[in-house]
Amino acid sequence: MKKLLAVLLVGVLVFSIPAVSSLRLPRAIQKEIIKTPVVRTDIPDWADGNISGVYAEKNETSGYNILGNVFGYYHISWENVGYYAGVWETLDGNISGEFAGWFFYHITFGEYNITGSNETGGFIGLMDFNESDMTIKSVALAYNEEDYFLRYSLCSYTKFE
Repeated sequence: MKKLLAVLLVGVLVFSIPAVSSLRLPRAIQKEIIKTPVVRTDIPDWADGNISGVYAEKNETSGYNILGNVFGYYHISWENVGYYAGVWETLDGNISGEFAGWFFYHITFGEYNITGSNETGGFIGLMDFNESDMTIKSVALAYNEEDYFLRYSLCSYTKFE
């Protein structure tokens, strides 16, 4: 049964890519989530916790190739539904940007941008929360005007009390 559900979910994910690639978060929601750039020292009023970790691509011969770091905040609207916003940067610090998105149980979608350019892109993916060790693992199909690519992330999260 789990295999059947996984196959159906992947099928829906793959067939929804063209539709999702045309979606963008409504500007009013984006402005509400990211009023100012996310920084570690200024916790937004809406934040229920923070996330920090790395993002990578998978190479079939050498495993995961870590590309950079992510940091952000999340808000839970209902039990497993909410939104998040944060910043990302490459390991060498030459390229950075912001990201924001929504999560619905194990499905996530959102947008990212590159600082200093008009380049933006979107992503849709699957997330797995592990409450015992406070981690989030995700795989997302990210896309921009030129290409589609897979990104993996492994983050830890902290709930604010």
